[in-house]
Amino acid sequence: MSLKLKHIAIVVKDYDEAILYYTQKLNFVIIEDAKISEEKRWVVVAPSNSSECSFLLAKAVNEKQKNSIGNQAGGRVFLFLNTNNFEKEYQNLINNGVKIIREPKNEVYGKVAVFEDFSGNLWDLIEPITNKLFYSTAILNIIDNNNVSFAITEIIKLKVATSKEQGNMLFNIHQSKEDNLKIIIWECYKNKAAFEEHLSSKHLQDFLNLNDVEIENGYVTQLIE
Repeated sequence: MSLKLKHIAIVVKDYDEAILYYTQKLNFVIIEDAKISEEKRWVVVAPSNSSECSFLLAKAVNEKQKNSIGNQAGGRVFLFLNTNNFEKEYQNLINNGVKIIREPKNEVYGKVAVFEDFSGNLWDLIEPITNKLFYSTAILNIIDNNNVSFAITEIIKLKVATSKEQGNMLFNIHQSKEDNLKIIIWECYKNKAAFEEHLSSKHLQDFLNLNDVEIENGYVTQLIE
């Protein structure tokens, strides 16, 4: 015997308003729309006809249910929408006037943005990482003891520029408590090719040409799970 999740109920104010939003703004399709009674319908929508999990649009019928509209997860992200083409789907949200709560960001699990639907439910749009990530650790020494603040400012600028790379997932900067001249950088990329692209990037070369730091060591590392 096997089990699988079939429907998730989303409490809404009105069936037709919800259908209009999910089909026109998010490009969902109607799977079912059947009349059960004068007041109740069985309305199911999904991202596509082939979706294993679909959404039951449940019209609120009492005050408790009405109060839960848009707040079924207590204010946190409620639903997670996966895609294999983040840029296309995110642009679709923008083009359709969907409210963006958090702009796209690279995380270790994939690229993600948070949006809000017409009821107030929060969603994650995610393109998950499907390949093995590439990790690197670099140990830098600031050359001039009188130039620490400037060097750190430039390293932070490097982080900002690197974070905009399509292949970068993580760029964390740490400063040794015992030696303020020593900087440790933890990096994560979608794959080795993305890391090699970073090594040849203009912003990295411009940073190295400042000669504020020298590279003590660089390590290709792996995550122990």
